[in-house]
Amino acid sequence: MKTNIRYILLTALRDWLFVGLLFGVVAATLISGAMGEMAMLEADRLKIAYAGASSRLVLVIGLIVFICFHVRNAFDSKEIDVFLSRPISRPNLVLSYWLGFSVVALLLAVPTTVMLYYFGALDTNGFFVWAGSLLLEVLLVVAIALFSAFTLKSAVSSVMASLGFYVVSRMMGFFLATAHSSLLFRDASLNTASRLGMEFLAMVVPRLDFFGKSQWLVYGLAEQVELYRFVSQAAIFIPLLLVATILDFRRKQF
Repeated sequence: MKTNIRYILLTALRDWLFVGLLFGVVAATLISGAMGEMAMLEADRLKIAYAGASSRLVLVIGLIVFICFHVRNAFDSKEIDVFLSRPISRPNLVLSYWLGFSVVALLLAVPTTVMLYYFGALDTNGFFVWAGSLLLEVLLVVAIALFSAFTLKSAVSSVMASLGFYVVSRMMGFFLATAHSSLLFRDASLNTASRLGMEFLAMVVPRLDFFGKSQWLVYGLAEQVELYRFVSQAAIFIPLLLVATILDFRRKQF
């Protein structure tokens, strides 16, 4: 397990992942600052809100692309077969991949949060909650990308599936609000069906809209329950996705 984790870290260094993503985060933050400066009102608030959202997006996309292509390349080059020829079980191999990618994600997320703090977070308590949610979010994104990479046979399809899953999870709050407005259809029964369908989908899809809210950087937590929401989402869906990945991996024949 330690060997695989070390190999993932070396691969990230070899592919210049840390330099590339941190450069992307810095660029996104500077662009966000320039966009915020163009606002006529509350420029400092817009700068930190834009910077928080853009840096998180760059981080998530970079991790998804790296994980999906790394895993698919491991399958295509028979590296997975080499790992399985050693005394390591398939569940342990999946867990070692998740741990390795999680270390990479945390090594990228920590400097991102530090940079956001010095960029000008307006509420200290809200910043620490935002930082904690970002760390849990990247761990959840690693599990999502790992599941896609192990279950799908193409790196591109894995990336697209992961990004689609992430976007749907991020917009789940908007979808629920729209469904509950009863304005989608003229027929009341269709509105009810759409509302029930979205509520069911919200139970089986991670609610990533609970994570990394930019308003925390400006105004802090509106209520304490917001903290428990994203922690519970991570505690439920990370093990669930890892179990699903292990079960699918155990069915594969080599």
